[in-house]
Amino acid sequence: MGPFMNLRFSLPILAMGFVVVAPISASAKPTYTTKYTYYAIGGDTAAEIYNAMIRRGPHVNGARAYASTSATSSQEGRLAQGQICSVQDYRLKIDFVIRLPRIKNDKILTGATRARWQQFSQFLKKHEETHRSIWLDCARDLEVQVKSISVADCGAADTKAAKLWEQMRKSCARKHDAFDAAEQKRLVRHPFVKLVLNQKNQLSNAAAVPARKRKWLAAQ
Repeated sequence: MGPFMNLRFSLPILAMGFVVVAPISASAKPTYTTKYTYYAIGGDTAAEIYNAMIRRGPHVNGARAYASTSATSSQEGRLAQGQICSVQDYRLKIDFVIRLPRIKNDKILTGATRARWQQFSQFLKKHEETHRSIWLDCARDLEVQVKSISVADCGAADTKAAKLWEQMRKSCARKHDAFDAAEQKRLVRHPFVKLVLNQKNQLSNAAAVPARKRKWLAAQ
């Protein structure tokens, strides 16, 4: 997956995407497991929380990420040669690992900041779980095609299955990209992101005040 969290502001370019560790094929109904892992972050403000995610978050395709999802697959089945060759007794299991940020103690945040952070945390979780759903849907579609393979010999069946996998991989990647593009639009309007930008702008404006002026303001 390509970069997702490109805010196109003064914030660092981030990425959130789906990483496939092993090829995924098909099964009657792909079974799966999901393991959630967390990296610890902290901060008193939205901007500090954001900076912590930048420092400690995962990387996806070499880009920094708020969250990530990886998947590995295991499969069983056999090619059966008769008058034709077909795929029989196919079984596939997909193991997902979703990595998300977790604040050590969100009770130190003010009410508004805590509420916006909790919204954003759920946004990240739902985003990654949707990537999982996209892959499962793609695997189910591929399963129908693989089980319908009926060719003269098993060498040809194996080749056809490989081609179907490659076609699915490309089409599924486009679905992920389209989903990320839609999420990008939601991201820039997210209350937590707006709060981060406001705080960063306030800090930038404060830094732009001349030293004498800052000293005078501090005395008021």
